[in-house]
Amino acid sequence: MMLSPQDAASALRDIETTQLRSATLHGYARSSPHFVLWGVLWVIGYGLNDIFPVYGGAIWAAVVPIGLIAGLAAMSRTGRGLGWRYGAVVATFVGFFCAVFAVMSPVNGRQVAAVIPLALAAAYMLAGIWRGPRFVVTGLMVAGLTLTGFFLVKVHFFLWMAGVGGASLILVGLWLRQV
Repeated sequence: MMLSPQDAASALRDIETTQLRSATLHGYARSSPHFVLWGVLWVIGYGLNDIFPVYGGAIWAAVVPIGLIAGLAAMSRTGRGLGWRYGAVVATFVGFFCAVFAVMSPVNGRQVAAVIPLALAAAYMLAGIWRGPRFVVTGLMVAGLTLTGFFLVKVHFFLWMAGVGGASLILVGLWLRQV
């Protein structure tokens, strides 16, 4: 039985669609542990920051390297040579935040605690443009929750970010596992 050119073209389109969908879902699954990890770290970091605000810098100086090392270890397990890219992304964000804080000079820790998640939310949305709509939804959610807490939760913003922000990242991590 011979395929018509139209049937062959349709079959090739179906194959391409399936490959794109598979790649997107695989990317979601690979990202899932990172969202769970950083969600747990947000709960710990922001929660401790709310309880011990004087030690906020020290808390995050411990929490962030733990997350970066764990993230790098997770990337290394894939065996795909992505470790240098992870390091380059980290260096880019560190440079970006150093420049932003040098130029903008945040007045308090609440501002720092809002700017960083907002920048990450933008990064999630940009990633989603290329990698899949779940990242766009995640970025919108993180930005919305951060802004809501920043403007409406004056006293316990860090606790808001621990509970709502951290829990939402954990839930996103679980959502990304779903194929």
